[in-house]
Amino acid sequence: MPNNVYNIPVYGQPIEPDEQGIYYAINRKTGDINNVFQLVYESATNAETNEDQNWYLYQLKNTGKNGEMGWVILADNGDYPLKEVSTEEIKHHFDKPEYAEPKGAWQLIRNSRYGFGKFTPIHADENIRFAMILFSGAEMLVPLLILKADDNPDLQSTVEPEQ
Repeated sequence: MPNNVYNIPVYGQPIEPDEQGIYYAINRKTGDINNVFQLVYESATNAETNEDQNWYLYQLKNTGKNGEMGWVILADNGDYPLKEVSTEEIKHHFDKPEYAEPKGAWQLIRNSRYGFGKFTPIHADENIRFAMILFSGAEMLVPLLILKADDNPDLQSTVEPEQ
C-alpha cells in the first residue's frame, strides 16, 4: 500500500482562521459554478476552557421562496461544529492508491457528516488546495475540490450576505 500521507507539523499547514470565507466548486464539463460553501470560524471566551473555537460549514441553497438563496448549515442531528481530525484518522482516509498523487499533507476538520480539508503539496511551486468532504458513517466519500472565492471578486460580491 502506498504511503502518501505526511504529518510533519512544520510542513503541513493547519487550517487557520484566515481560511474562513466563501468557496465554490466548478462543474468540470460546463465550467459553471455548481456549489457554493462558506467556512466560518467563531472564537468566543468560555469560562470553563478559557476559549471556545468552532468551525462551521454552510452551503448556499435555494430556499424555495421566490427563488431566494440562503445559507444552510451542513450538519446532521445537531452536530454543527467541525472538529479537528486525528493524524490516524487522516491516514485512514487518505493513505489509499487513489490519493497517491500529488504528494503532500492533509488537514481535516469535520462533524459526523461533513468536512473541510486542506491539502498542502510537497512541492512549493504547487498551490494549496481545499476540499469539501462528505462522510457516510466512518467512511469518507470522494472529496470535492473547491476554490476560495477571494480569487473571484464577482462571486464574492454575489454571495456575501447583506449587513
